[in-house]
Amino acid sequence: HVMAQAAVVLASLKPADRIWVVGAVNGDFAALQAVHAKLARKIRAGDRLVYTGNYWGDGPGENVLAAINEVLLFRRFFIAQDGVDLGDIVFLRGAAEEMLTKLQQLQFAPNPGEVFEWMLSRGAAGIVRAYGFNPATVQATMRQGAHLISQWTSQLSDALRRHGGHGALMADLKHAAYVSDGSLIFVHAGLDSSRALTAQTDTFWWGGSMFEAITEQYYDCTRIIRGASNTTPGISEREYTLSLDGGAGRGGKLVAAAIGPNGQIVDRIES
Repeated sequence: HVMAQAAVVLASLKPADRIWVVGAVNGDFAALQAVHAKLARKIRAGDRLVYTGNYWGDGPGENVLAAINEVLLFRRFFIAQDGVDLGDIVFLRGAAEEMLTKLQQLQFAPNPGEVFEWMLSRGAAGIVRAYGFNPATVQATMRQGAHLISQWTSQLSDALRRHGGHGALMADLKHAAYVSDGSLIFVHAGLDSSRALTAQTDTFWWGGSMFEAITEQYYDCTRIIRGASNTTPGISEREYTLSLDGGAGRGGKLVAAAIGPNGQIVDRIES
């Protein structure tokens, strides 16, 4: 909506007996901590781990920051295991991370006020508060011209940099992931099945209804797995798709599932 989309960045995972997929976190620190405590007892070398996005959420700012730090801690814990490779863990970019990126570029938007309003309606207020800003004040700034807007966006970028690892996590995010044999694909919320993975636009974040409309096999993929849904809470299995949004950060649970090579759930965890 704001600018031209950057090239699609994909992560390739080696095939595994178990690929753990964590649903959209939505800044829910308590739920993430609970899932990590259970996951720590189950995950082992040879497993892969995919987070499906929305690490930042719309909750209280301190919870959002704690959730990001919790993600970084678990990453360190998993990578420290004997036999675990850096490529065994993938972080997808969610709608929240897409908005956080665009928030830092608002001075380039043709209509920053409208774009900011649109983001607020999709939960960006929690991100803004997490880094010490008042959404209402920022809203007023958006009407004051490019100079003041760019002052604010650089303040936001500075605040992000002051939190160790937050900027690095943002820089590490992938648009989607796939198993190298083509059997499984992992996305945040949506997928346009009429286009190749590398030709998706912003469907990964905003194309949930397209994902729900998939009724045929996509290339040779057994199953497409997503972590965020606006419509189907909980674990929703269809022939070619699997949705894992338990409603974390919105009064529900955080769901994680281990997916076998055939796209079936072989183990599951709830917060």
